[in-house]
Amino acid sequence: MRINLLFGFLGSGKTTLARRLLQDGAGDRKMAVIVNEFGEVGIDGTILEGQDLDMIELTSGCLCCTLKGSLINAIEELNAKQDIDVVVIEATGVAEPEEMIETFSDETLRDRYEMGPMVTVIDIPKFTRLREMLGPFYEAQVQNADVLILNKIDLASAADLDTARAAVVALNGKANLLFTEQCDLDVEEILAGATSLKMTQYLNAHVDDAAEPDHHHDHNHDHNHNHDHDHRHAPADSFVLDASGEATRADVESFFNALPENVWRVKGYTRLDGAPALIQFTMGQLEITPADARDNHHMVFIGPDMDREALEPAFRALFVGGDEAGSSS
Repeated sequence: MRINLLFGFLGSGKTTLARRLLQDGAGDRKMAVIVNEFGEVGIDGTILEGQDLDMIELTSGCLCCTLKGSLINAIEELNAKQDIDVVVIEATGVAEPEEMIETFSDETLRDRYEMGPMVTVIDIPKFTRLREMLGPFYEAQVQNADVLILNKIDLASAADLDTARAAVVALNGKANLLFTEQCDLDVEEILAGATSLKMTQYLNAHVDDAAEPDHHHDHNHDHNHNHDHDHRHAPADSFVLDASGEATRADVESFFNALPENVWRVKGYTRLDGAPALIQFTMGQLEITPADARDNHHMVFIGPDMDREALEPAFRALFVGGDEAGSSS
């Protein structure tokens, strides 16, 4: 069974890429997807609904630390079906690739699964700002990739694109660069790409460790590395607000245009002007698209030090005819 790992900061286009891989790459392959979301309510898994595939959603944590055991269990569950060819893992935007590489380099996993190229999706118009804001954590997503997808090039000026491309190459000059709009690419470059070079490099660098098995390795790794991971991890929190009722597009746009900079990402479903809609907001950029009707409407907010007490009443004031209780968490 082949495993393909997808990384990229919040709103970069990972879910769009996953959807393309599943729609265009299936063919004779039997595919499955594991979606990891940082918030308590999964949205990306819902976006991928309707595909003829096995899907496992892991929420309220990060695959590279708190949900590591759940990830391994999910992979083992899919492998036990014996008819899965490819598992696409969409990591949360705050996942750290180095921790994931270490997880899959464990001898209990590396001999049983083929690792496809490590893929990171980059939001090119926001690259410089995100790098300045997030530092080593964000750079690690670039440095540990075999394939770098420079996405949303249609939203970047020629000068900004050239500056970002040069910075990306300086961080990782060996990765294969793909320039895309909405992650439109030849999916075979990922699904049939060479085995992860980054994984091979890690194994070669740690061959001595592998030769001396430590029966307490799993426990010690989780204890020792979580401390370092906390320092590199994007310092984000999340909460979920009820989005039931009816709102107008104009009011919603005004609300999102006024959000403070520490609200990095908002994603979820609601009803606007009488029709179901998917709202995706990323650091000043708002996207509203039509959606299928659904019973529950929620919005996940992600960012550091968000003032929920101020945001929640302003958000709920947008809606009429909804749950006056206001929120879920």
